[in-house]
Amino acid sequence: MNYVESPSRFTAPPPGAEREENLKMEFQAVLMAAGGGSRMMDLTSNIPKPLLLVGNKPLIWYPLNLMERLGFEEVIVVTTREVQKQLPQMDSKMKLDTVCIPEDTDMGTADSLRQIHGKIKTDVLVVSCDLITDAALHEVIDLFRAHDATVSMLMRKAHDFTEPVPGQKGKNKEAEQRDFVGVDDTCKRLLFMANEADLDDELVIRKSLMQK
Repeated sequence: MNYVESPSRFTAPPPGAEREENLKMEFQAVLMAAGGGSRMMDLTSNIPKPLLLVGNKPLIWYPLNLMERLGFEEVIVVTTREVQKQLPQMDSKMKLDTVCIPEDTDMGTADSLRQIHGKIKTDVLVVSCDLITDAALHEVIDLFRAHDATVSMLMRKAHDFTEPVPGQKGKNKEAEQRDFVGVDDTCKRLLFMANEADLDDELVIRKSLMQK
């Protein structure tokens, strides 16, 4: 399982026509846009996270634009009814195959993929609706191919934010639920990943992972 660390500043050259054609043949694009934004409830209490405005555009516009620039002609969008109604306004040239899940359902990425397993015929490129990046996703894809990986991920080190969370006086972002991520000493291989909510008071790691 590999991952590529996202550089702080990097502008990828546009993929050529041959690369785009290979990408469309090898991968299906899946956009996860059903999250409720539990870490920003002050902002998402009246509007779904995918529709929050960033730079005068809905958040979901950015990953859609990214996948269109990568050459995809169709995207499977896992979302809610409320977001689905707004998708025609995204001005996307791609075919958007929407799959709606109940808004009160708390599904992770794996559970959402199970919901659409009948539509998946090839390897998939899964993108979150809150991804805004200028990193070269084709590098992640090339790494996936080169290592015949089960999963390749684009990740970056988080900044240490200490300012208060909007609407939560006295609480800092550091107090929010965290994801625990373990990588090897080259920082190129993912060994362990779990959300704090899914763990007990102690973090148990198999000894075999320490040898990788």
